[in-house]
Amino acid sequence: MKKLVRGSSLFIISFLFVGALAWAAPAGAGDRPVAPGLNFLFDKDAFAIPGVQAEPAGPGAVSKFSLKLYGGYNYLLAGDVNDGSDFWFEYVEAYVAESGIGTFTGGYKPLHGGYNFGGDLIYQITPSLGIGVGAGYLRSSASSLGTFSEGTDSADATADVMLSAVPIRLGLFLDVPMGGKLTLTANAGAAYYLGLKLDATQGLEFNTGGFIRESFVGTERSGADIGFHGSLGLEYKFSPKMGFFVEAVGRYAKFKNFTTATGTTEIAGGGTPETIVGVLYVYSEDFFGANISGFAVSDTPPSGGTFREPKFDLSGFSLQAGIRIHF
Repeated sequence: MKKLVRGSSLFIISFLFVGALAWAAPAGAGDRPVAPGLNFLFDKDAFAIPGVQAEPAGPGAVSKFSLKLYGGYNYLLAGDVNDGSDFWFEYVEAYVAESGIGTFTGGYKPLHGGYNFGGDLIYQITPSLGIGVGAGYLRSSASSLGTFSEGTDSADATADVMLSAVPIRLGLFLDVPMGGKLTLTANAGAAYYLGLKLDATQGLEFNTGGFIRESFVGTERSGADIGFHGSLGLEYKFSPKMGFFVEAVGRYAKFKNFTTATGTTEIAGGGTPETIVGVLYVYSEDFFGANISGFAVSDTPPSGGTFREPKFDLSGFSLQAGIRIHF
């Protein structure tokens, strides 16, 4: 553990700062012969044999099933992920501010924006209320670059971070006709998030050929990652079988730490990269008069500095659009 965290710091200091469903309906009443004089004993329609034929669903017919397919912009809060990924940017900025040596341009770009897509199969309990199940995929990533310069010497601070998951959803869907072809839609429910993954790399690259590179990967989970969501949107039905919709989705999904994570550190001229499998932490300590934080992995309980296990906050919102197919 100490080699991952403290070794990185020593290295930097050595470098100056380190249906629709249609129902079959009878076409009409049938006729059948009745014995003369016995008409008064029978209802003329009781034994009629109607000609059965399907008729197109009328304007009031209810589509029992529909499929929503969507995609769009996704925004995550991802607080602790950003606290762990901006270490070298904070380090260099603190060095420049404290020493007055060199300049630092660029900076850390927080992980927030990304994309998501998926689909929901909905069964209409009533014409306005349905229940649906669905699945999706959401992913946000960010790449950052900052450059320290002092005379002919320079160093680039870099960070690339990605967070992704596969939500399996269950929810209630409400449709409120607004007249004509326009419908107000709403949805609320819960989701089980499968395959939560963190992939973060960061480091310093010197123009003299030196470097330090770190990577942190988390995939192993335990327990159930349950979140909640709600949406509001509009659907324009341009045919009885198909509509186009837009909607805004709010999401609460804040999860505990990974069961295990892998941390790897590689230093120029340092031989084989060092890899540790253990618990992922957000580590913070004072450097050059500033409190900075970064990721660290330890296979034993860490000591010194301040360590805490991060939360993975997928809470946020999505702005999405798609088509809805009515069966």
